[in-house]
Amino acid sequence: MSAGPLVASGVGILLLVVTAYVLIGGTLATTEVMVEAQGNLATYQEARMRTAIAIQNTTIADPTLYVEVKNTGSEPVVEISSIDVYLQSEGVPVYIPYQDGVNHWDRVSITPDEVHPGELDPGETLNLSVTYTEGVNPTWVQIVTPNGVSSSVYV
Repeated sequence: MSAGPLVASGVGILLLVVTAYVLIGGTLATTEVMVEAQGNLATYQEARMRTAIAIQNTTIADPTLYVEVKNTGSEPVVEISSIDVYLQSEGVPVYIPYQDGVNHWDRVSITPDEVHPGELDPGETLNLSVTYTEGVNPTWVQIVTPNGVSSSVYV
């Protein structure tokens, strides 16, 4: 009897075992990534549920709109520069980015800012200024936190 069929059968069985290990390893890795992603999503949603803001006051000193935003939730807003501001003028909402200058918004102050300086902690009020071009009459402003919670008010 020749040894060729025995060697071929052995190599075939070895390839089947290696293929099974690769498939099982890929499935386990994919499952691990999915479980981690779902955990991160749950953590993100929990933080979003604890976040709440309210626009307390708006003041217009042409060409600047001053807005007081109070953190009424239990989650701090850490990245103030990632807050989005939208102004509506003549029925068209316009995104206002964070920076100095015209058509931008800037942080004026946070009061009281004693616990974590530079962060909007629960109970603190962020005063921000939105500078827009002259002749524009804003009628509505919306503030959106980095995790998607928003508050809006007519000016």
